[in-house]
Amino acid sequence: MARDAVAEIKARLDIVDVVGGYVTLLRAGRGHRALCPFHSEKTPSFNVSQDRQAWYCFGCQEGGDMFTFVEKVEHTDFRQALELLAERAGVELEAAAQSPERRGAARRRKRTLELNSRGAAFFEHVLWSSPAGADGRALLADRLVEESAARQFGVGFAPAGGAAEDALSRYLKEKAGATSEEIVDAGLAHHARGGRLRDRFRHRLVFPIRDERGETLAFGARALGDDVPKYLNSPETSVYHKGSALFGIDLARAAMHDRRVAVIVEGYFDVMAAHLGGVANTVASSGTALTHEQAKVLSRHADSVVLCFDADDAGRAATARAVDVVAAEGLPARICVLPDGCKDPDELVRRDPQAFAAAIDEAPPEWQVLLDRALGDDEGGSIDARRSAAERAVALLARIPEAAARELYMQQAARRLTLTAATLGSDVAAALRGASGGRPLRVSAPPPPPASEPAPGDAGPPPPPPAAWDRHLAMLCVHRPELASRLSAEFGLETSAIQHPLARRMVEVALATPPGEGFPLTSLPARERDFAAELLTRTAPELLPESRVSDLDTAIADCVRRVKEAQLGAEITDVRRRMAAAKERGDDAEVSRLAARLRRLATESPHLRRTAGTR
Repeated sequence: MARDAVAEIKARLDIVDVVGGYVTLLRAGRGHRALCPFHSEKTPSFNVSQDRQAWYCFGCQEGGDMFTFVEKVEHTDFRQALELLAERAGVELEAAAQSPERRGAARRRKRTLELNSRGAAFFEHVLWSSPAGADGRALLADRLVEESAARQFGVGFAPAGGAAEDALSRYLKEKAGATSEEIVDAGLAHHARGGRLRDRFRHRLVFPIRDERGETLAFGARALGDDVPKYLNSPETSVYHKGSALFGIDLARAAMHDRRVAVIVEGYFDVMAAHLGGVANTVASSGTALTHEQAKVLSRHADSVVLCFDADDAGRAATARAVDVVAAEGLPARICVLPDGCKDPDELVRRDPQAFAAAIDEAPPEWQVLLDRALGDDEGGSIDARRSAAERAVALLARIPEAAARELYMQQAARRLTLTAATLGSDVAAALRGASGGRPLRVSAPPPPPASEPAPGDAGPPPPPPAAWDRHLAMLCVHRPELASRLSAEFGLETSAIQHPLARRMVEVALATPPGEGFPLTSLPARERDFAAELLTRTAPELLPESRVSDLDTAIADCVRRVKEAQLGAEITDVRRRMAAAKERGDDAEVSRLAARLRRLATESPHLRRTAGTR
């Protein structure tokens, strides 16, 4: 039967149409040619013969028919490729052609796509044709998004749902005959207390997340006002895999093929704004940090990427991680640096659409931007400043996969730091070998002291409660010890800057925790153990499954900023105290030296300049 099904499907479908759904085919003589979707290349070597209904890549030296193509491009086996193409061709497979498990999976996938499509239509109707969508229309108007642009992306609005909070669920049951389990399986609702069905999205602006063919896989929803979480995504379903979906891929695919460049931004509004500004080859990572699976998808359509994330510290950290991801997939990258005072692409497009397009075109190479950030203002500073800059540069240079590019940037860094290339090169070579030079020391937490004597951490009266930012950083590290290493590596925070001793100790212990292990409560002194246990009982909103990776980065960046400001404030207070003492002694030289120190501290944080007045 499978052989008959294959023949029937081939009779109904043309390989040019099937392959053309994934890549842009150009006619070449009697056949078609394209850049291969399975490996990076600049000259097309992927050929499709309409006469023979076959494809072959001279670069990969692989080929086949439409079934083998779908197997390879969808990362599936023959049976699933058969089912996908049968659905597209309108061929109903006999039961014997599928195992019971596959028949059930295929039915669930088909039903989920149908309910998602109906859900998207429902949300769009509410937004534009119902009084319940007024708040959504107001938000779009406030963001200067015209109706035509919003409709292009299928934007809708999820109503509050009434007293039962189940407007969408009732609609799907009445209009699509859906069961409660089907609606839950599609990720559109969940069971609340008492077993009743509760819509997942309520009183939110909704963005359909579609695949390359325009099928609605899931939804991302933005809260109105101060509701939390700010963004809420569909859960993983039979059709939606968060790590491989890209928002806007269906609308950006053609432009990416034409320009051979993919622009990656953070948010849904950023994508819509970019398309409005003429940069139609723009997608977003769908509420996650950029993944290797997403980079693989982009490599089928583009030869390089431009990263244009938010201008804050969290955006910079996300950019640095994304560079490593696309580099691992062999994609060259550039980084779009937004103008001063502009926090994201959406804001820049609303201010000046041409300026955004120009910023994308002029984006410098990824490693150049990261090297400039690593060196900062220290390249012409004191020996200690240049040493710190050199350590940061070495860590960055060791990440560059291409030896030639690494050598060129190493020579540049050496010139800027007034070092020889050989000196810097030896440190880079050590880092590449996995040597410990330039990396923070990791120490084991001390064993618990004898019960008969108080532990060092328990001596003396308990410290006052920590500041909110110290406490939040400690809580994140207790919940996920692996986050501690990011504080220094990505956000530039030294542990010693955390002023509260218990909060600082939590970060130190997290740093010493072996990868993959939980926070070691049992090895801590009583006071530290109690503090850590209390933090573990609290909920960190940024670590919830429905939160976005960018929410975590933003929270860390904000806490780190507050820690650094608190450290500067404490140092300013200490300098002013010492100045007062010097004035009482009549030590004018010491007063002048401390006043100069106070002025230098003030320049490190604009927020503290008023506080640092020397008077």
